[in-house]
Amino acid sequence: MAGWQEAVKPHVDAGKLAVIGVVQEQHADRARLYKQWKKIDWPIYIDALNTLGLSVVPVPLGVDESGVIRLEGATKEGVREFVEKEFPKTQAAGRRAEKPDLASLTSPRDRGDFHFLYDESPAAPDRAVKAYQEAVDSDPKDARSQFKLGVAFRARYDTPRRLSGDVQRAVEHWQQALALSPNMYIWRRRLQQFGPRLDKPYDFYFWVEEARRDLLARGEQPVELAAEPAGSEVAPPSKGPSAAAPAIPDPDPRGKIIRDRGLVTLEPSVIPARVRPGGRIRVRVAFRLGSKAKPHWNNESDPLTLSVKLPEGLTLIEGTFVHAKPKEAESLELRILEFEAAVGEGVKTGTIEIGGYALYDVCEEVGGVCRHLRQDLTIPFAVDPSAAKLQ
Repeated sequence: MAGWQEAVKPHVDAGKLAVIGVVQEQHADRARLYKQWKKIDWPIYIDALNTLGLSVVPVPLGVDESGVIRLEGATKEGVREFVEKEFPKTQAAGRRAEKPDLASLTSPRDRGDFHFLYDESPAAPDRAVKAYQEAVDSDPKDARSQFKLGVAFRARYDTPRRLSGDVQRAVEHWQQALALSPNMYIWRRRLQQFGPRLDKPYDFYFWVEEARRDLLARGEQPVELAAEPAGSEVAPPSKGPSAAAPAIPDPDPRGKIIRDRGLVTLEPSVIPARVRPGGRIRVRVAFRLGSKAKPHWNNESDPLTLSVKLPEGLTLIEGTFVHAKPKEAESLELRILEFEAAVGEGVKTGTIEIGGYALYDVCEEVGGVCRHLRQDLTIPFAVDPSAAKLQ
């Protein structure tokens, strides 16, 4: 251990200090998995909304028994003085934060916080999105509302109430927030998590599989994750172009294959949503089985394939365009394919569209009709010289 952790540990071991962690994490269950893996025995506050307003981490704070912050930043000398000093008791001692009264909240951003943090109804994700949207509509330059609206869109996407486009809207509002407050390190990391490898400081969730292996070896059942890290979230950083970009398949150049009519939903997203000329984009296409006819993937036929046509000025850097088939004959999983492209310096400002289509095999219900289908898609993004940088 080093730094403030080294200074704090002896006092924790001696029972003189209690530790509460704060994690700026979109997905609480990922923090729980890490906590289980590392045997962290202190409580952790999952601050997806960044309610603390932190721009950087870590920020060690010393709080006395009354809940008053007495120490900011921790050194060995500062921790020792904090532990040994007696602080006056205040009326706040022993008090706990109470659930706010929704009827008394006049600010739409405060109402959004209420629905995100306290509302346990099934409609909470929709209510949070609506409230934060009202806040952004009333003040588009409110960076915190922009960020929180992005968090709410992404959170709704991870529930059964998801709407097509929720991920892309999350990215757009995170980027708008960052453009308004470019020094918010926490917000930048949220975008880098899903974005191009060139912009990554590290591979964000490389540890997940190692954690699961270690926990199973210890005889523990790992915390289940609602949203599996995939693609860019586990990809290592890249400081330059790949040696050779993969070929993009075009198995149906004449468009003869029957179009899908609702068995599979395609959810494309581009990170960043607005990119400067000379930058990179990471495109993610999620394939989710719909509820119509209770379909399942047919893994005994051709694999799921994505074909895209990059417009002039874009260069493919890397990508996965064929989804590996599971061993099972039938499956129901969410499937994700990603690719990364460089935007040329000479690309004109404005909306750019990547065209393409996907081919896949699905069957209706158990023992139902199996089909080889095509679904066309258009993936728009914006080229903007003033767009917020991710690095």
